[in-house]
Amino acid sequence: MKYGYARPVELSDSMEEQEQKLAKHADQLYLENHNNNKRRTQLDALLSVMETGDVLYVTDLFILADSTKQLVDLVNAAVDKQATIIILNKALTIDSETSFTFHQSLNLISDFQSDIVKFRTRLGMTEASSKGKQIGRPKRSDENIKKAIEMYMSKKYTLDEIKKETNISRATLYRHLDL
Repeated sequence: MKYGYARPVELSDSMEEQEQKLAKHADQLYLENHNNNKRRTQLDALLSVMETGDVLYVTDLFILADSTKQLVDLVNAAVDKQATIIILNKALTIDSETSFTFHQSLNLISDFQSDIVKFRTRLGMTEASSKGKQIGRPKRSDENIKKAIEMYMSKKYTLDEIKKETNISRATLYRHLDL
């Protein structure tokens, strides 16, 4: 049997794009309705029905696993069942006969870890902004910038004095002077 697994982790493909890609290959799709790394009920259900010779399609490694340990466990389970995992976006087939050079393995693991970090960062930023927290560097007060420019234009103050008085750095002052 050919299975597809997707979850709404949208680093490279949206959930709809994942479903479209998987539908071309899989007979049955298992779709998570959340991107949380816990409570992966659809993945658990999929793994419980997989048998010898089955094929699991996913678009990316980070859709399948949230950590290197989890990825190793999932690959080992597939190999034990003599099932195949196909990663569509990497054109990668993982089965009991697949072997990689050390270099290839390191590159795959590095890419996987990088994708996981990107996903967790985006998830954290989304969560923080939904709680009303401001993302990024705080804006400088327009009043302080205006005061710093006036002090600079008066030519009565040194840059150090301007910074001390307004808390506006030289770079910020020069950037606003160029506008």
